[in-house]
Amino acid sequence: MQPGEVLDGRYELVEQIGEGAFGAVWKARDARIRRLVAVKVLLPGASGGAGSGKDAARFAREVATAGALNHPSIVTVHDFGQHRTADRPVFFLVMELLDGAPLSRHLAAGPPPLPLALDWAAQIAGALATAHRAGVVHRDVKPANVMVQSAGAVKVVDFGIARTGTADDGVTSTNVIVGTPAYMAPERFENRPLDARSDLYAFGCLLHELLTGRPPFSGTLYELIRMHGEVPPTAPGALRPGLPAELDALVLDLLAKDPAHRPAEADGVAERLRRIAEPPRTAGHRPTLLDARTAEPDPYVLARRQEADALLDRARTEVARLREQFEAEAAFLRRQAEQDMAEIRTLTESAAQQIIADARARGEQLERESAARAAAGLQRLGGSEQRGGTEQRGGTEQRGGTEQRGGTEQRDDLLSRQADKLRGDAEQLRHSVDNARRQASDFLADAAAKVGLGPAPEPRQQPIAPPAQQRRRLPSVQELLGNRSRAAGRNGSGADRERPGE
Repeated sequence: MQPGEVLDGRYELVEQIGEGAFGAVWKARDARIRRLVAVKVLLPGASGGAGSGKDAARFAREVATAGALNHPSIVTVHDFGQHRTADRPVFFLVMELLDGAPLSRHLAAGPPPLPLALDWAAQIAGALATAHRAGVVHRDVKPANVMVQSAGAVKVVDFGIARTGTADDGVTSTNVIVGTPAYMAPERFENRPLDARSDLYAFGCLLHELLTGRPPFSGTLYELIRMHGEVPPTAPGALRPGLPAELDALVLDLLAKDPAHRPAEADGVAERLRRIAEPPRTAGHRPTLLDARTAEPDPYVLARRQEADALLDRARTEVARLREQFEAEAAFLRRQAEQDMAEIRTLTESAAQQIIADARARGEQLERESAARAAAGLQRLGGSEQRGGTEQRGGTEQRGGTEQRGGTEQRDDLLSRQADKLRGDAEQLRHSVDNARRQASDFLADAAAKVGLGPAPEPRQQPIAPPAQQRRRLPSVQELLGNRSRAAGRNGSGADRERPGE
């Protein structure tokens, strides 16, 4: 089911307001009469398969049972129907829309003041008396099935598992527990015949919870079965001092293990509750929640509230202490982290500066070594050229042109190899210097990024060769040979000029 869906062309679902074991309750709009109603829709698979004959029989019986009961404290049933969907039929019943909240929600905040509790109990007993006179046993009397309205009136709801005085009609299976164990009479667990006195036992459990804030028995299913059958209940006055003795006697009579020892009729129970109510009320006036707030506080309720306030104060104090402790520890850890980061930043910067200084010193040393080696190579090259010129002139005079060309080719090869070797060494040294500088720069940028001093360095590709603007140009082999030829020519011209004078 979804909001906006229309059942049987008449009831438009507005919002889901509750859900039980057998059905979900929706707030809906009756398009025909133009009023808001409550629609109870059978849940899929509630009792062995959605849309089964047993489901339909249970819903039909709830309509017939509750619809035949006319009492201000019993919910009014308006309609029953079947809505066809694409895959299955959906059964629903339409009831009056009640404001307020279930009694179980009120009890979650603690027991109400005594006058209000007695008034609510008397109304519930009157509703049960009407049902019992019609031969209907509710079989699921509990706080969740009692709606407390804002004006103080209560409504008994959910007659889905009720039984009439006739034999079991097969809608609920024999030997299957149907109801709420915490509020079930002992005979309900033993599959013995039941009557109105079984509802009165459940009402006694509800009245005990109204007066003390808890049912007479609690535990697992097996513990509840044993306690309902064997354990004597505790009188409410023992848990809430100051209650009238007549009220303790009424609760214990309702919780008698043997149905024969319980009150016979709910009318008599309602009358006893009205007699116990103190102080006498003006005729026609019914206690409300507003009366409970303005009346003199009940000692028991006041004591329970004081205990709750004390627990709340202790919880708040503990929360404040834990908050202060957490904040102090967080501040200490924050300061510790800041100190650690400062130390890491200082160490990183120092290491980066040292690496940069080492790289610069190494680069300068490599440059000096490269310059020295280049100068030495050029010096050797010049000496070789001078020796070559002298040897060339001597060879010409002694051996002739053939020997001069052979010696020249050998010297040219030797000079070429030496020049190439010097050039290669210089390029390798400069490449090493460039790599050292780049590594130092990358390390510094990476360290600065890790300590938060700058962005992370972008990965750069290692250059294959050093940049052209950083290379010092060395003379080529052709230039060296040209220089040597010009030097030889100058030497030869000088020799020719000297020769005529000899």
